[in-house]
Amino acid sequence: MSNRFLNATLLMAVGVAAIFLVSTCTNWQTAESAEYRTATRVALEWNRLLLHLERHTPGYRPPVSARMFAYVEMAAYEASLPGLSGYMSLENKCPGYRQPGLPGATQYNLPIALNAAYAQIVRLFFPTALPYWQEQITRLESTCVQTDIQHIASDMAQSSVVFGQKAADAVWRYSMLDHAGHDGFLYNYDHDFIPMSGPGHWQSTGDRHLPALLPHWGEVRPFVINTHHIIAKPPIIYDINPGSAFYTEAMEVFSVSQTRTKEDLWIAEFWSDDLPGLTLTPAGRWISITSQALEKAKPGFPTVLETYLKTAWALCDGSIVCWQEKYRYQLLRPETYIHQVIQPSWSSLHDSPSFPTYPSGHAILGGAVAEVLESQLGEHFYLTEETHEGRVEFSSQSRSFHSFADMAQENAFSRVLMGVHFRMDCEEGLRLGKIVGQQIAALSLRRDAVAAH
Repeated sequence: MSNRFLNATLLMAVGVAAIFLVSTCTNWQTAESAEYRTATRVALEWNRLLLHLERHTPGYRPPVSARMFAYVEMAAYEASLPGLSGYMSLENKCPGYRQPGLPGATQYNLPIALNAAYAQIVRLFFPTALPYWQEQITRLESTCVQTDIQHIASDMAQSSVVFGQKAADAVWRYSMLDHAGHDGFLYNYDHDFIPMSGPGHWQSTGDRHLPALLPHWGEVRPFVINTHHIIAKPPIIYDINPGSAFYTEAMEVFSVSQTRTKEDLWIAEFWSDDLPGLTLTPAGRWISITSQALEKAKPGFPTVLETYLKTAWALCDGSIVCWQEKYRYQLLRPETYIHQVIQPSWSSLHDSPSFPTYPSGHAILGGAVAEVLESQLGEHFYLTEETHEGRVEFSSQSRSFHSFADMAQENAFSRVLMGVHFRMDCEEGLRLGKIVGQQIAALSLRRDAVAAH
């Protein structure tokens, strides 16, 4: 337990301003208890800080970020259980995970436990974050609930902190059992990996060739899906002959690059995540979208908690499937094909990532999360997406959508406009993502549903 946190929380230090305050939460469902409304704010604020952390911390590439979010939200869920009615621990769904002993009702406060769990698990996942961001973790930890616990007895506050930290530690121990994924931020590139050789196979491109990114990520432990049952269809057969199906795929990428409209450029750069230090990862982008949707929908706290958990699990399991299939086929990027067959001097809007093209990670993650968000918040959900609002380095103006499926579709095919994916990558990615998302959306977290089944 952190004495620094207990002192700051229990003494309610005055004058420290909370960071990343979600002002829209002030009008959250007024029929809900004050404790639930506070817990919702806690979840939103920590998820907002996580976006900064994953953007600015080295090693947090898309699959690593996706997995991190999954364990963070699992810790938040488990720390909240004593304050939820009808929800069950994830022990039965996560073999090897053991829930810590639950505190008594008179020794538990939901927002305090939730805040402590987030702080504990976030520190564990970001030991290499820059000092400034480490300070932000400490600041949010000490200020997030300080104005909401003025009437909470000190022994209840302390026991809530202890339980939240224990819940986070239990989830961290569960993460450690996954040797293929734990601490993934420390080993992005595999210098010993030897790609397949021969025509049509992926090789690292660019002036400064990077080794393969996470070539064994398909071995990471998923939460819900069976990776052996979700397999990509074989890609179009490699062929350099004009008029062939593969040549046509490449010509589409090349032709689009020669005639991009202002709208095309806007779409391409609007979804151009996965530029370390500049943008979020694609996983972080969908957490941002989830937060925006929750702020608009204003559901009750249990729905907030479940939505974050299932979204994060969809990202994690979707990335595992994606990387498993990328390195199964090891298909070359459009850039390589176009250089060899169509125009040697051609270039995409951004450099091609250092991993195979098929299927598209953007497409899988978006397709999976769209299924979860539609299940949680509805199929017809109008949202103006503002993640990059105010950025001046690229076309960041917000865009509006009538459904999460529309967002996933545009996100996927923006990669063709960007010049880093074939159409078949995007189509297959969306198909696989939909399968992953549907399985996770159908997951029941309630005891009564399991008993009925």
